[in-house]
Amino acid sequence: MKNIRAKVNPRLLQKADRLFTGSLRGRIVELLQNARRADAGEVVITNKDGWVTVRDNGKGLVDFASLLDLGGSGWGDATELSEDPAGVGVFCLAPRKVCIRSKGKFVEFGPEGWAGKAVEVQDDPEPVEGTEICFQDEQWTKESVEPNAVFTGLKVTVDGKVCRSEKFVSSTAVHLKDLGCRVEVTRGCDLNDWHSMIRRNCDFGNVLVNFHGQTITFTTQPVSDRSLFFLVDLTGEPTDIRLMLPARTRLVENEAFERIKSALEIEAYRFYQRQGKHSLYYDEYLRGKELGVKLPEAEPTFQVGLLRGDDLEPIEIGKPEKLPLSKCYRLGEKLRDWVLPHSANVHLLAALGKHGQPFVPVDICPRYDGYSWAKLPTIDKVKIKTGKVIHRQYLWGKELACVDSLRIEASCSDGKQFFSNVCMAEQLADKNGKVKWAPDEVLITPEARKQMDTQQIWFHLGGYNEDGDMYDTQDYQFQQELDVFWQEVLGPDEPLRAEIMETLRGVSGSWKKVVVSCEGLVTVYLVDGTEKTIKPPAEVLAAP
Repeated sequence: MKNIRAKVNPRLLQKADRLFTGSLRGRIVELLQNARRADAGEVVITNKDGWVTVRDNGKGLVDFASLLDLGGSGWGDATELSEDPAGVGVFCLAPRKVCIRSKGKFVEFGPEGWAGKAVEVQDDPEPVEGTEICFQDEQWTKESVEPNAVFTGLKVTVDGKVCRSEKFVSSTAVHLKDLGCRVEVTRGCDLNDWHSMIRRNCDFGNVLVNFHGQTITFTTQPVSDRSLFFLVDLTGEPTDIRLMLPARTRLVENEAFERIKSALEIEAYRFYQRQGKHSLYYDEYLRGKELGVKLPEAEPTFQVGLLRGDDLEPIEIGKPEKLPLSKCYRLGEKLRDWVLPHSANVHLLAALGKHGQPFVPVDICPRYDGYSWAKLPTIDKVKIKTGKVIHRQYLWGKELACVDSLRIEASCSDGKQFFSNVCMAEQLADKNGKVKWAPDEVLITPEARKQMDTQQIWFHLGGYNEDGDMYDTQDYQFQQELDVFWQEVLGPDEPLRAEIMETLRGVSGSWKKVVVSCEGLVTVYLVDGTEKTIKPPAEVLAAP
């Protein structure tokens, strides 16, 4: 039986320039990581004539051969346990010509050296402290280096300009020794500019991981609150948290990855515990208790009124400032099956009706059910009573009917009833009295012409259609169609009469009658018995 074993084919070296962090950011990260692992405290970067020089004050190279040992990192056991270096560091520079100096030795090589040709290590006539790497590349500016240096703990200088150095987490971060990291939970609005830059560069995850200066992100949602962000800072202790090779831009989804996510869930609940308040759903509140984190009840979270529009806002409902939430009403569970028609009519009853006591419906997400504040009296029955139909017209996908009277009635679980005449409602039943799943008809009274904005009527007929023309075009088109509807209801001369009355608002003094002749002479008869004559300009009178 033939045995086989894994091996690295020498041809792989010929493809090094395409395999390992071929981006500028990748090269910056790799060389800064190498300097930090060599116990450097400072890195100086200079640019001159198309060459970049990176010099650090670390402990230097013990074995030059490790530079070109693909997969052999040459780092000690402690570094292996805490960082899992891949041994591909300087290969990020392939196939460039490179000169490396350290501890009185130097080596120069180009494409052939990267491909496996022997390279001679020579004595350095001008020894340097630490390690110096010089290579051809595009300019390493402070702007390109700084985002990759800010969390390394190194003092990094680019052409004489010092890069910012920041702590990745604050002193309040929680130390998870078994995972070799510190964790901090914060709000998105509290992230600093550097954290925000990391998100923009790394797919906008809500978990930011600082792997000793190399920063990556991933996404996890242990709670529904999308404003939470998590900072994970590797400490240098042994850890099984690993970066995916060769790009090292993602975490390996191993057991340690799952343990991190579990730890972040617990820390999220502890964050709310420290805050002393939250707006988590009730099932999340129970999950916190299950994890051993006791929380207070969520802050009351509700919306006054039952309707909201993306582009059009229905008529609003006001809640008296001193009215407690316990005196408001929720839509009953049986009515939630047909949310739109019932919620619309309850909303209109509260907004347009007249009541002797406060009637304020509120919308509370069912996922809050279980909290004491969410248990409110409910609206269990809604019906409308209509008068004679004056005019009916198909408009904007539904029928719009004008009736001479309209009344909405609501019965509540606390025994109270609310009813009032209103100028708008949605029809819930067809002509045979059978309830439909969605309203096909919107009812209005003539009073709606003065009491309702055009856009409020438009909202109940379906409003703006994203698949149609632009918003302004649809708005204008609906206004034209609605004007035609009102003309049919009130008579074709009503727009003219209304325009004349609007114009006469500008007449000074109290008047009881205005007479206009075909010649343009206007006579205003005032309440006090006098009259005022307004003549057209002389040139108009003189015209043949």
